[in-house]
Amino acid sequence: MSPRPRLVLALTPLAERAIEGTLFDGEHASLELLCSVGEADELLRTISEERPDAVLLSPGLAGLTPGHCERVRSAGVRLVGLALDQRDTDLLASIGVDLTVESSVSRDELIAATQGEPHEPAATPTTAPAPPRVQRAEDGGSILAVIGSRGAPGASECAASLAALANNRWPTILAEVDALGGGLDVRLGADAQHGSLLGLVRASSGEDGGGALRELVEHWLTSREGWPPLLLAPPDSEALAECAEPGAITSALHALSGLYPIVVADVGFPLADGAQLPAAARTHREALIAADAVLLVLGAREAQLHHGLRQFDLLHDHLAIPPDRLRVIVNGVGSPGAASRRAVLDSAADFLAARGVSIDAWLPWDGRALARAGRAGTPLVIARKHGAYARAITRLLDELFMPAATPAPKRRKRRLPVRVTRERDEQEEVVWQR
Repeated sequence: MSPRPRLVLALTPLAERAIEGTLFDGEHASLELLCSVGEADELLRTISEERPDAVLLSPGLAGLTPGHCERVRSAGVRLVGLALDQRDTDLLASIGVDLTVESSVSRDELIAATQGEPHEPAATPTTAPAPPRVQRAEDGGSILAVIGSRGAPGASECAASLAALANNRWPTILAEVDALGGGLDVRLGADAQHGSLLGLVRASSGEDGGGALRELVEHWLTSREGWPPLLLAPPDSEALAECAEPGAITSALHALSGLYPIVVADVGFPLADGAQLPAAARTHREALIAADAVLLVLGAREAQLHHGLRQFDLLHDHLAIPPDRLRVIVNGVGSPGAASRRAVLDSAADFLAARGVSIDAWLPWDGRALARAGRAGTPLVIARKHGAYARAITRLLDELFMPAATPAPKRRKRRLPVRVTRERDEQEEVVWQR
């Protein structure tokens, strides 16, 4: 691989003229300019074809949305924004670029920005680009991301219960993609220092593309009775920088989908829709972009429902996740202080219908299951297998997945495929029941 950073230009004519002296004058050996694009959709096509190291981006690029930026980063490509004034700087921060440079940037400073490193004048730009990350296998399993919203508990429990129930049918793994710490280590009495998602992030960006990944993942897994195999969240905040690198979480989830028919990602709720995009929000956004289906869990109380619908807008409008990949779940129906099902429908049905979706499942309050889960330390569906909550999760699982060996995800209201491994086929026949 060439040691020169490979760069795609996604600039407005005004921005390109402002920086053309840096880009096109002088020595060219230190920077490889691949091509220039004029609109956001063209940028996504170019990224898949050229596989650059970085994109130099103007905030005024035709058709540009934060969703385009997230998809570029998910491909492992660093986004360097070019600001001509303070307004451009603010816009670039809001759409999620990795770094921002001004039009007066020097060539060495631009090279350092494309590599995500501070500029060191004495250094020579001979560092090779980052090794290629694990790409998704054509016959890989399905990735399911579960996310909640501020003040609405239940998303992590939904993810754990779905994964536990699915694991009874197919090999399934639960990945705790919560950059702020989801608390599973405390719940299970486990130590994330002994194995977590961070190890997978590092391994899936290795030179060998994760050749020994199965053995490594098995070493990092946390196993407890009643739980599916799971990878804990990174052990500390210092690990966030690695998880927030462009393409890091995407590569990790793709690697897991090559090992397991079903990957359930328990994603933290902060998405940081304001001007600042901390590392935690970058990690969560990338996991959602990588998923075949995104389950948004809403709370049944009025304030929880308000925050949940705002979260839906971030998923649908800001991240441009299409309706056929979105599922909406209402949790805690019948709990103390919760609104009735009719009241929830009155508040949310028109909002969701205007965006091409509906409420896909209602998860009831199950006090007995909660009490048993607290004593046994298991997900709700395991604590009370025939309770109301377990029955609702079973119906949801039946709607989400089907036992097909094809890799392509199905459209909304159709079920996702499940890649059944050859080893599992040899051991037992999978019986599908509706």
